[in-house]
Amino acid sequence: MRDDSSKPSFSSGRRWLMWFNTLLGVAAVVALIAMANYLASGYFKRFQCTTSRLDISPQTATLLQNLTNQVEVTLFFNQRGEEEIYSLASALLKQYTYANPKISVQSLDYTRAPARAAALIAKYKLTALKDNNFIVFECNGRSKVVFGNDLYDYDINAALSSGERTFRRDTFKGELLFSAAIFNVTYPRQTKAYFVYGHGEHNPENSNQDLGYAKFASILKDETNVEWERLFLSNTNDVPADCDLMIIAGPSKARFDDAELGKIEAYLKQGRRLLVLLNNTEMGGPSGIEKVLAQWNVGVVGYHIEDKGFSPTGGDIVPAQVKGTHPIMKSIVAEELQIYLAAPRSIFPQSSGGKQPADAPQVEILAATSTNAIGQIKTAGPSGVPSVRKEKGTFPLIVAVEHGSIKNVTERGVTRILALGDSLCFDNALLDTKANHYFANAAVTWLVDRPQMLLAGIGPKYIKEYKIVLTPSQTRSLQWLLLAGMPGSILLIGGLVWLRRRS
Repeated sequence: MRDDSSKPSFSSGRRWLMWFNTLLGVAAVVALIAMANYLASGYFKRFQCTTSRLDISPQTATLLQNLTNQVEVTLFFNQRGEEEIYSLASALLKQYTYANPKISVQSLDYTRAPARAAALIAKYKLTALKDNNFIVFECNGRSKVVFGNDLYDYDINAALSSGERTFRRDTFKGELLFSAAIFNVTYPRQTKAYFVYGHGEHNPENSNQDLGYAKFASILKDETNVEWERLFLSNTNDVPADCDLMIIAGPSKARFDDAELGKIEAYLKQGRRLLVLLNNTEMGGPSGIEKVLAQWNVGVVGYHIEDKGFSPTGGDIVPAQVKGTHPIMKSIVAEELQIYLAAPRSIFPQSSGGKQPADAPQVEILAATSTNAIGQIKTAGPSGVPSVRKEKGTFPLIVAVEHGSIKNVTERGVTRILALGDSLCFDNALLDTKANHYFANAAVTWLVDRPQMLLAGIGPKYIKEYKIVLTPSQTRSLQWLLLAGMPGSILLIGGLVWLRRRS
């Protein structure tokens, strides 16, 4: 009998055939993966699986689809020091590159690559920003800088109510600022605004006092690409020909004379744009600009308005009714934000009586009080003694006016007026309160006729934060589980396997 125990189970030829079959299978899998990736590069579908809401809005998508020029974006960030904001910004900009490959994004950590950082700072002449976090957008030699500190807001109210000493980041404003920056560098048409002064208006050059308008002026220049100057209308000064937007912000010390009012009225009849922010009569009385507004079917009443159900601090008012269909208000309503007004006057649509002609100015109420608001107005009694008359109801607070191109009336296009019964909402103290910043941005964008895609739905994105609260006993149990339970289980299973093999 033969002993075949020393003979191999497989011949050498069969072993080579098995190896060849294995290699062929591996090659087939690699080929399938390569083909799948090739097809996916041209026919892909992305899904939003997180709750961070960093997907771009349809408005930004439209802006990017119309983009034909190359835009280079550089994140100049200390990635370790500002990891949260950097990750949010880089993730959002990645969505921009998906929407249009003409947008290229690179990151530059100035703490790790000082030589490259110095070269970039020299290129854009940003020497003063060498130790700051910012993002540069460049297109055809034009550049726009978005500062890292401007990308978020703090939830100050939550900190004050809870007594905490640290302020938590509440909202992320990346899309609002990034889309505006891309628009500014790719559509460089220069727009000019003029702040009227000489009647006690808010000063756009004042960044120190709360009543200054420096923050609003920076929104004009940095976010909406609108250059600005101050304008004195008295004497022989006329409205400059390059004035795309006239701003009258809280006149309180002197009235406009008839000559000044005539210049403003002539300016509006040319199809121009006007932003009027009025103070309460207790802060200076009528300014005379009410006469101009009346010509455009806008009335103003010097009420002191109280709306207790919508007055968080007692001295302010949050509009109870907001027209969310208007371009200015769409992002405010979509993000459920609240505009803060301080001691506003009532501004409302009015008519001269009778049937209005078809070409009459169209006046829309954008914000109003609740139906239970109280308006108080001081009047002179029969004997000259001041008295107070109270009225209850709904009081409009913000109105928008549009008047189309009409023969012999307008010469340049559509006249647009935005009138607010409060000027303090745009001052340095209140501009960053709740939705005031975004309202100011949208108001200017609408007035200077920026594309509608930059108005609707682009607002701040809330930064969600989750906190797990454990009792001391639960904390100890979790510590034992992580430090002893899990490693001990692995050691136990390993020991059992070792004993089984030994046996």
